[in-house]
Amino acid sequence: MIGVTLKQFKYISLFLLLSLFSNLSASANNLTLSVGEWPPYMGSDLPNNGAIAEIITEAFADIGYQVSFEFYPWARAMEQAQLGRVDGTGLWLKTESRDSEFYFSEPVLEEKHVFFYNKTKKPNLDSFEALKSYSYVGLEDFSYGVDLDNIIRAKQINMYRVSNDEQAFGMLLKNRVSIYPQEMAVGYYLLREHFSEQDMKSIGHIEQPFMRKNSHIILSKSDKNNADILKMFDEALLRMKQSGRYDQLLAKVIKF
Repeated sequence: MIGVTLKQFKYISLFLLLSLFSNLSASANNLTLSVGEWPPYMGSDLPNNGAIAEIITEAFADIGYQVSFEFYPWARAMEQAQLGRVDGTGLWLKTESRDSEFYFSEPVLEEKHVFFYNKTKKPNLDSFEALKSYSYVGLEDFSYGVDLDNIIRAKQINMYRVSNDEQAFGMLLKNRVSIYPQEMAVGYYLLREHFSEQDMKSIGHIEQPFMRKNSHIILSKSDKNNADILKMFDEALLRMKQSGRYDQLLAKVIKF
């Protein structure tokens, strides 16, 4: 190395070595999660990627991790995690098959699924049997929980399947069906985004959720360190809930 003394060479070597360790350390504290578009909770076009993305980001930051989100269709988001192209994915319900591949966090969100209806014809759902008296619209390939899925499969209720929420709410507004089951905050977000204020005033929901689901972030079991990472994440998430920060962020999207 022309023009470089032994002392200078040592300094250069030390600098390069420290830079290498610094880069390795930074890389070790980065996490990439594949996620689906699910406004208002998560979305690539939402401020800070949505309230749930903010909650996840802040909880991980509390334990020294920086999170980046990659948005995909839901099936591909799961595939990316299964193939090890990302560290984990969210948000997902806990199932036996997923539990064999992934570590699950504590619930990041409790989903509240309700029956939306047209206020001109409010349904009387005072019993499970009463469900069979009404017509429904639902999304293609969507599960509405074991109980409702069973009576749909048995053709004990009539459910029209459509490809998107706008079609579903459109049918409800025209009284072509009586009920549209959807997650409460998601449903009202879609009404605000795609329908007029007058249309919004025409839609109500049954107060009692017909289904509550816990959603989680999941990290691959191929890296055993992920179990400890999620344990620390769970503790940080609990601190956010105890401090009121969790509710503060979620309040941004819970608008009915």
